[in-house]
Amino acid sequence: MKRFETNVGRFDALSRRIVGALALLDGLVSLGGFYHALTLLTWVVLSLSFCTGLFFLAPGIRGGTAFSGFLIMAIAALDGWFAVTGRGGIALALGAIVAAFDFGTAALGWGPLNALARLDTRKADRQWT
Repeated sequence: MKRFETNVGRFDALSRRIVGALALLDGLVSLGGFYHALTLLTWVVLSLSFCTGLFFLAPGIRGGTAFSGFLIMAIAALDGWFAVTGRGGIALALGAIVAAFDFGTAALGWGPLNALARLDTRKADRQWT
């Protein structure tokens, strides 16, 4: 059986791990009990996630991290809305799905979205070594 080619570079895999962990953390702090007990901490965590998305979206960073940046920024905005409206369970489920997808992609070294777009982020690894 032939093994598939990898299409995820090291920096892209690192960004996916960070985004997966932050998406799960955003879902946890958006739960109703946590939000009502520690509202300020919830907004600090969500703003940290949004700023991390801005970092990965920076134009000087190559390696396929722009999608991860957009993703964590959208998740931070949605989780803030879910926390305010009392739907923290949806935020946690969304964070768990994104975390599982991102951790799986980073561990395997192959991303289905990269394959559909015919994008190989391993080429940018030379800039980071």
